[in-house]
Amino acid sequence: MSDSGDSVKMEQKREYNRNAQRLFRQRRKEHLKNLERAEQERASNHAEEVERLRQEISELRSENDHLHVSLSPSRQLSATPSVAAITSSPQSQSTSPFPTTLDLYDPGYGAIVGDSLPTVSHDVTPSNASELDTSPFCLLFPYDIATLRRELHEQLAAVLDMNVLSHPQLHLSTLAAIGPSLPPPLRPTLLQLQTPHHAYIDLIPSPTLRDLLIQTGFETANAFLTEVCTFVYETEDLGQLTIWGQDYLNEMSWEFSEAVLKAWPGLLTAEWRVRANFWRRQRNQALIELD
Repeated sequence: MSDSGDSVKMEQKREYNRNAQRLFRQRRKEHLKNLERAEQERASNHAEEVERLRQEISELRSENDHLHVSLSPSRQLSATPSVAAITSSPQSQSTSPFPTTLDLYDPGYGAIVGDSLPTVSHDVTPSNASELDTSPFCLLFPYDIATLRRELHEQLAAVLDMNVLSHPQLHLSTLAAIGPSLPPPLRPTLLQLQTPHHAYIDLIPSPTLRDLLIQTGFETANAFLTEVCTFVYETEDLGQLTIWGQDYLNEMSWEFSEAVLKAWPGLLTAEWRVRANFWRRQRNQALIELD
């Protein structure tokens, strides 16, 4: 009788343990589900918060760029855009050093008056531009420097990589590798490919100016880049450079300010002053004295 009673108790104990284990597994499963659900909700809330912050940052950046453009002296010219005189019939052969309307005109920024597709009169030179008949004409607006900076950095991202910047020979080999894929004004010169230099020089779409900067040495080049080249660094835009129209790869569209031209005569030689005077003449602005 005693053995039978012990057997019953043992069976009851085993059944109790089985029920307890079953209940424990069930509760653990529910707990894990709750944890998984909470983690999913947390991840979802985190993603929404990140997206909200990204949108706020984007809006703030856009607002900052807008304020920067509106307050910049060089951008104030957009209220009175540069006017390039044009004729209604194309000329047979161009000898002008300045770009045609097709090079400069962009339908999103300028406006052309006339029935037929015009071109810039090919007798436009710094000496006679003020005597031109300006009817019809083409309005040109400054290219956004922040947009230009972003586009140049994207095109030359390979040479701006930190690992490349810290190894001069790797910089030169990387530049040589991407050179053929770049637009002609950005393709490296022989001097660029042979001489270790400040990597941000590569962003300047002027082969002649790049070579001059390399020849001046790192310190002078760095000073010029940081003080003048707002399209290379996020330097404060004080009107150092205005690029007219949308063809920023065309040096003829560039207008350095008088202060910059006088501060850097060894780098910004006579042709840059001639171009600046061309654009100043379109605005009836006093010309820069040429040496």
